[in-house]
Amino acid sequence: MWRAGSMSAELGVGFALRAVNERVQQAVARRPRDLPAIQPRLVAVSKTKPADMVIEAYGHGQRTFGENYILSSCPEIKWHFIGHLQKQNVNKLMAVPNLFMLETVDSMKLADKVNSSWQKKGSAERLKVMVQINTSGEESEL
Repeated sequence: MWRAGSMSAELGVGFALRAVNERVQQAVARRPRDLPAIQPRLVAVSKTKPADMVIEAYGHGQRTFGENYILSSCPEIKWHFIGHLQKQNVNKLMAVPNLFMLETVDSMKLADKVNSSWQKKGSAERLKVMVQINTSGEESEL
């Protein structure tokens, strides 16, 4: 994974976003033609960054962010919740405006709670969810 953190500090968030997007488009141009032509989505993970950097990235056209806080001054943000979600925080998360994707659901109990809470919200949109599957059979602390 390529990080733009040090570059953005030196040259600005807009420059860093353009550089990352150029690299993504170069990778898209190199992919085999037999793969579906689905445009990749850049999720800017803004954890530990100050809100003004998120707002600056938003001003440069970035709309998809991975975070766990809300910026009401950026109405078109598509929030991706990243990290472990505890069942007791599901209702609070479902109330987040512009919640776009939940990364990740790691148990049936959590999936049921998320589904129930999202249905109670009454949103016309479907919540996109990534599911974590234990394929190795290893014990988990979760």
